[in-house]
Amino acid sequence: MKVFKEDLQVFYGGTVVALGNFDGLHVAHMKIIRSGIEYAKEHNLKSGVLLFEENTKNFTERKRVELITPNTIKLELLEREDLDFVVMRRFTHRVMEKSPREFFMFLKDELHAKALCCGYDYSFGYKAAGHVDTLRELGREFGIEVLVTEKIEVDGVTVSSTAIRELILAGGMERTERMLGRRYCVEGPVVKGKQNGHKLGFPTVNVSYDPKMVLPKPGVYAGITYALGQRLKCVINVGSNPTFGADKITVESHILDFDENLYGDYVRVSFAKRIRGEIKFESLDELRAQIQSDVEEVAKMQL
Repeated sequence: MKVFKEDLQVFYGGTVVALGNFDGLHVAHMKIIRSGIEYAKEHNLKSGVLLFEENTKNFTERKRVELITPNTIKLELLEREDLDFVVMRRFTHRVMEKSPREFFMFLKDELHAKALCCGYDYSFGYKAAGHVDTLRELGREFGIEVLVTEKIEVDGVTVSSTAIRELILAGGMERTERMLGRRYCVEGPVVKGKQNGHKLGFPTVNVSYDPKMVLPKPGVYAGITYALGQRLKCVINVGSNPTFGADKITVESHILDFDENLYGDYVRVSFAKRIRGEIKFESLDELRAQIQSDVEEVAKMQL
């Protein structure tokens, strides 16, 4: 899979391009992308995805949209598919101000699109003036096939990045996994914290996560820490450690049966299940006993 950055053209004879914000790269997004891969194979074309470096709503609606899937993970996930290329572009004012027709011509002339695939609610062009019907009309005009994926439901709810953010914020990690098609992850370098876990006998890995990421509801979770090429069962705490009077939200992982130093290493923490909420304990002994109980509960889980 080739990754094309700014000002690079795709020099293939013909392509199938998947379109969308793809901010979550959830099961519905993957269905769109895989429909393009299948069509490309059937018609001897090259399959690809157009990604923007940031969520377009950060610009079009001037609001901060919390990250579900960073670009590093997106590219890692797409690498596992049978894709030929990804075009990664900055969403500049010049791009934002393109009319639907101008944006379509960019796809046709610069990306050499012979077919386009998108979701049922796709919008494009300045002020989101273009919709699926617009895309189909332009496709008919220029002889470009448009493949539309209809909505997909999980647990009776339409899969969307908005729905997934709400689930993460509510701590619903099992339903999040079903909508994403994988467990939700937070990753980053390991930094030194206040050593409270170590003092209690339960040392933790303090993950310096991207502040743009959406974080699960404060509480304690069962999950997996990926470090040193290993898949390690862990208890994850998300919160401000109220027993210690802290106020900064941290993501800390206590890895079961593990005592190696990970400071400075880059780790990934995946959330499997929320096991309890955040509690302010009256004493450190109460906190220590609860953590021991959490560890024992997670140790019994098949993760």
